[in-house]
Amino acid sequence: MSETRKTPRIDAVCNLYTPEVVSSRPSWSTSFLGGKIGAGEGTLGGLSVEQHIDMMDEAGVDRAFLIAPKMGRVGLPTSWRLDPAAVIDAVQKYPDRFSGLAGIDPTEGVRGTRELEMLVKEYGFIGAHIYPHWFELAPDHRRYYPFYAKAIELDIPVQMQVGHCLRYSDEAPLPSVGRPMTLDTIACELPEAKLVGIHVGWPWTEEMIAVAYKHPNVYIGTDAYAPKHLDPKLIHYINTFGREKVLFGTDFPVIRPQRAIEEFEAMDLRPESLDALLGGNAARLYGLDA
Repeated sequence: MSETRKTPRIDAVCNLYTPEVVSSRPSWSTSFLGGKIGAGEGTLGGLSVEQHIDMMDEAGVDRAFLIAPKMGRVGLPTSWRLDPAAVIDAVQKYPDRFSGLAGIDPTEGVRGTRELEMLVKEYGFIGAHIYPHWFELAPDHRRYYPFYAKAIELDIPVQMQVGHCLRYSDEAPLPSVGRPMTLDTIACELPEAKLVGIHVGWPWTEEMIAVAYKHPNVYIGTDAYAPKHLDPKLIHYINTFGREKVLFGTDFPVIRPQRAIEEFEAMDLRPESLDALLGGNAARLYGLDA
């Protein structure tokens, strides 16, 4: 961490993207990231964990939350999930730079909640992560509730993609089930649940702001979109009455951290708002500010 900066900078939504991980991903992954998303050639082949840290240092990012994602049910041809062991290895090797987020498959039921508890209690994972569209189940579907209850018990946040779903694979396009308003239902029924709507909820970003404003334990993640393209209403929210409710993220390799940091720093944000966004809020929410 910079000696002149007291607030850490935290990438709260990030993917481990080593060459080994790249080789394990389905065939649609590279074409999607290189074509639809436009990830650079220097990224598509993957970065070692050490190169990832160099990239973070270049951007002034102190810590990244690495996802062990579950993208669809096991056995489906377009689905993929990362073995949590890969994230565990990175976190254990560089505990001062990385923290783990456990992926959730709502169809796994109690077996899945036990795995979540094991990853938190035995391996120090600090939160959970959901891709609702990969299971074609909206975030307020009953099959997620055992996981929300377990997260409350473990006192960890659950982040989930909200907004529309891009077309990952022509073989099996997925519906956009993650309207931000579904988090309103969850927060009303489970007010203790700490929920983070990542991917900003686009094209329903204002709806995401409304839900975060309503509920003390609902937050917004800025990942997956270049900051300069974010809705001006979200930037206003970050700079004013939502200062404590928005978390910086990249969804790397979708956005490189240096680009994201530079674009946020170029905005007319109050220093306290920028500090809260780039790390203060994540540190507080995930219990890293002690």
